[in-house]
Amino acid sequence: MIVVALLIFVFLAWATWAVSVACYTSTFTDAADLTADPNYATVSGWAVAAVVVTSFVPFPFGYFAALVAWGVAVYGCLNLSSARATALFGYLAGWSVVTRLVILGVLSATAK
Repeated sequence: MIVVALLIFVFLAWATWAVSVACYTSTFTDAADLTADPNYATVSGWAVAAVVVTSFVPFPFGYFAALVAWGVAVYGCLNLSSARATALFGYLAGWSVVTRLVILGVLSATAK
């Protein structure tokens, strides 16, 4: 059961990152600077892994822990300006709420 939950959390964290990067790319027409960063693949992988670990922490503490993980990745590891980093972080924060609500919905539906 834990392996299934882990796979679901990996998918949701990866989807959160992918959708947020897609939103970021559509916001900035010259968004190539994000994926051109030589650390992009490593940073995104570590960020997703960190968020997966926080997924086991109950809401809302897990959500705030995920925000810390996203923030460290976006502000500390990617070479983005403050405005662009804030935009990407905003997308990540928003989509993280959606994924946490999905998790809560699934858990409440299976608990009945």
